[in-house]
Amino acid sequence: MAKALTALAAALVVLLACCPCRVRGDESPSVTASLVSFLTVLAGDDDGGQTAIRLGWNASIDPCVPGSKISPWGKTVQCFDAGGNNGHIKRIDLDAQGLNGGTIDAALLCAAPAIRVVNLHNNSLRGGLPEGISACSGLTHLIVSSNKLSGNLPPSVAQLKSLQVIDVSRNNFSGQLPGDLSKLGLVRFLANDNHFTGTIPDFNLNNIQGLSFDVSNNNLTGAIPKNATRFGKERFWPNAAGICGETLFAPCPPPPTADDDDDDDGKGDDDDKRKDKKRTVRKIVMYLGYVLLGVAILAFVLYRICFKKKRSDLGLKSKSGGGRRSVYDSSRLTTTTTTTTTTTAATTPSKTPAYSLPTSGEHSAVAEAGGAPAASLVVLRRSGTTSITSNAAAAAAKELRFEDLLKSPAELLGRGRFGSSYKVVVPGGAALAVKRVKDAAVDEEEFRRRMERVGLAKHPAVLPPLAFYCAMQEKLVVYEFQSNGSLAKLLHGSIESSQGPLDWPARLHIAAKVADGMAFMHTTLRGGGATSNSPSGEKAAADGPIAHGNLKASNVLFTAGMDPCISEYGITTAPPPPAAGRDGGGAAAFRADVYAFGVLLLELLTGKATSAQGDGAELARWVTSVIREEWTAEVFDRALLAGSGSGSTEQRMVRLLQVAMRCVDASPSPGSAPPPTMREVASMINSIRDEDDRSFSLEAA
Repeated sequence: MAKALTALAAALVVLLACCPCRVRGDESPSVTASLVSFLTVLAGDDDGGQTAIRLGWNASIDPCVPGSKISPWGKTVQCFDAGGNNGHIKRIDLDAQGLNGGTIDAALLCAAPAIRVVNLHNNSLRGGLPEGISACSGLTHLIVSSNKLSGNLPPSVAQLKSLQVIDVSRNNFSGQLPGDLSKLGLVRFLANDNHFTGTIPDFNLNNIQGLSFDVSNNNLTGAIPKNATRFGKERFWPNAAGICGETLFAPCPPPPTADDDDDDDGKGDDDDKRKDKKRTVRKIVMYLGYVLLGVAILAFVLYRICFKKKRSDLGLKSKSGGGRRSVYDSSRLTTTTTTTTTTTAATTPSKTPAYSLPTSGEHSAVAEAGGAPAASLVVLRRSGTTSITSNAAAAAAKELRFEDLLKSPAELLGRGRFGSSYKVVVPGGAALAVKRVKDAAVDEEEFRRRMERVGLAKHPAVLPPLAFYCAMQEKLVVYEFQSNGSLAKLLHGSIESSQGPLDWPARLHIAAKVADGMAFMHTTLRGGGATSNSPSGEKAAADGPIAHGNLKASNVLFTAGMDPCISEYGITTAPPPPAAGRDGGGAAAFRADVYAFGVLLLELLTGKATSAQGDGAELARWVTSVIREEWTAEVFDRALLAGSGSGSTEQRMVRLLQVAMRCVDASPSPGSAPPPTMREVASMINSIRDEDDRSFSLEAA
């Protein structure tokens, strides 16, 4: 009997050794087999299951272990680790996995009952998006961008009531966008670069996070959704002729009325005559309106001609009446027309208005009354100092007079919250940029001291003011003109550096240089005592800290050598960051700069622009929401990820993202570290950059 039991035990051991062991999760064998088949179909007919082997998808191994997010199938699969779906697949991420020529089989995919996220971005999938995708009822993210998919977008997509993100951009989809998509609570909808026709569904754009809405480069027509202004025209254009709505495009025509129909309703000739009469009346009214509009335009043109002639006569009388000198008067800008095309930090028009700096009688009136002379242009001498300005601009600034600015043509570069910028070419050919400041919070004397102190603080990454003018409410600051544009244009516009699009090393270099410049200026201009750059200890003690006050991507310009430099430092008072009321005085101003720099880092990492008049809070909220959902990789700019190379590079990108989030954290939790200073931020970024340089050197070796 004992021998028989021993033999039975040995047989069981042999049997267990011959059978593959399987750690069971909650996915059934049929689900795992379906998903492996789904991947095989995605990889194409000639793959033979090699992609599944390469990625570790094995039907004999359960893809999820209860209580763990990490999947035995590898990084392309993520699992639920808690709740009712514990042990089920949560996310399939096949981004850029070389899936060439395969198709999407919804029946195989939706066999996984709890799946939430499907990411098939940047492959070469063909066919269409099948109707059966609606069977994945819990789906929240559907990302199939940058493939070769075609056909219509199935209406069944709108049956996915939990769907928050749809990205079908850069494919060959055609047909109409399903109207019921507007009933979903979408936070991101990207359908650009396809062949969609028809009208845009009436999406509730208030739900969209950040600027994650794009239907450009299609053949759409008709009205754009309400509240689309913040997205900008580029999110809707180009499209077919007839797209209209809001301030981005021409107003949409009113809907046709019953009287416009020409149908024969069988009521006889009397009805036809009445309709013809109504149409005739409408035409008469319309033509009469055109005539009245033409008369109004003609009257306006005649008035302008007479007004110009009168003003010219007055100017001649003023010159012949005593040769009076004059100063800049911001309320009288005369306009001419120029066809000069200039690449600037703010805009790149093909035909822009050119402004002259006209004269006024303010200086003369003061002189005749026996009062003090009006304020003059203060030139900040730079002889023998290190500066990023060109020799031509420095030489022009030394000899610059206010009358030179008045006589030189000035081309409008752009307008912002705190004033307008002009390009002025002074006698001798040097190009200067003149910033007209409209910040009324800084009085004349304070502004004068501020500019003198900023002029003495010199750093290669800070564009120095060459001269300034200050009188009553009018303040001007003169810089060297930078023709290589701004970081905003490089990230979100049409210009590119000579090395091509911005890659990770370039963006890290920009972040480090700007951080160094801001840290230096904060240290040098902190106030409260004498510094090596202060004109005197007493004066430095009397003056408070000077922050930038308006740091943003359009105020980071590029020199002739494409090095970043900070423009417009200290020309306006710094607005407090969100929830900064607990800080006071200079601390709040410096904290606002740190917050603005954090937003700048988010722009560098995400590639997304902030709203024109906003403080970047919208972008910060979007990044926070994505990180909270644990989809950190979706934060980064796709162009940045494409060239990131090794996993260690992505780790450094995440570290820089953490620095940015510390900067924009307006209300840290109790017990957490306080917001960093610019000096601490610069140190953290330079540490990341040093590590990146060492890694590059090792790879090159």
